[in-house]
Amino acid sequence: MGLRSLITKDVKAENENSRTIIALRILYIVVFIAFILDICFAGLEVIKMYPYRIFALLVANILLFIFTYYSKTKPSLYLFMIFLFAFTLFMIPCVGWSAGMQNYFIIILMLTFFAMHAKSAYKFMYAGVVLAIRIAVIWVYGGIKPLTDITRTDDKLLQITNISAVFVSIIFISYVFSKQENEKENKLMKYNDQLKKEAGTDQLTGLFNRRRTKEYLEVIREDKEMGAVSVAMGDIDFFKKVNDTYGHDAGDEVLKFVANKMKDDLQETSFISRWGGEEFLIIMPHCNGDEAFTVLEKLRRNIQKSVIKVGESEINITMTFGLTEFGFHQDTDRVIKEADEKLYYGKSNGRNQVVY
Repeated sequence: MGLRSLITKDVKAENENSRTIIALRILYIVVFIAFILDICFAGLEVIKMYPYRIFALLVANILLFIFTYYSKTKPSLYLFMIFLFAFTLFMIPCVGWSAGMQNYFIIILMLTFFAMHAKSAYKFMYAGVVLAIRIAVIWVYGGIKPLTDITRTDDKLLQITNISAVFVSIIFISYVFSKQENEKENKLMKYNDQLKKEAGTDQLTGLFNRRRTKEYLEVIREDKEMGAVSVAMGDIDFFKKVNDTYGHDAGDEVLKFVANKMKDDLQETSFISRWGGEEFLIIMPHCNGDEAFTVLEKLRRNIQKSVIKVGESEINITMTFGLTEFGFHQDTDRVIKEADEKLYYGKSNGRNQVVY
């Protein structure tokens, strides 16, 4: 069994918080490594002077680690906190105040707010208890020297070991408990973006829908620096005949072809929407009527020359467009109506043309 599988193995109890158990196992390993290094840097004299204390802490570390595989989350969490209190209080006289054992209280504080499932008031109360114990430790042990001779170099190594263990523990606690929340938040943001996109998008063609188009027109109307804006209403000629002859699936393919053709041929700044059925509304910012006419005429010719293959069928279509310029004093509904009236005129007078 590898270290990863050893840490992430499920507990025997059902419906337990795996994140907390994983964090505790990592913390036990970090404290164990720091404990062994502390003993090495403090020297064998420490073991001779405090054999029962050292042995008891070592055994407790190992047994409590094993206990996480059989216990529920809450008992395991509280036992780790108690163990860390005992570890700190028992080791300070062994290695001295300057070794930084008191910094392990920070880990307990982190677990109080990240891992403990309790009301905020209780969490702050527990944090107050940790602070009180920390102050009491300063009062009792502050500045205490180890009873054994520890060289200056070993004392610095003890400080490095313990502060590193605390930093690593904080990093793991923060990562384990924030990772899932960050992932959920990112998924929620993507989901909201998707909902927003779908709310303003026609599912068949991928173009904007009527609702999103009206919102965009309102934005343009409020933008006094936009300059010339052209609005065109386009309609596929004899689309009902396409559906009747080739079927509705073929009609859908024609709609998607026209949508893609518009995306390819029109300017990148153009706002293209499916207005309804076989009608499309095109908004061209920074484009006056003459310029828009040239662009739409080219699009109309390209569509006329295209052959749409659906299965074994080859379908030819044409389009008619009604084009108008957007006056900023106008109501948006009036602009759309003007484009629609010109479209109707073109449909009534031969189709396959741009009416401006």
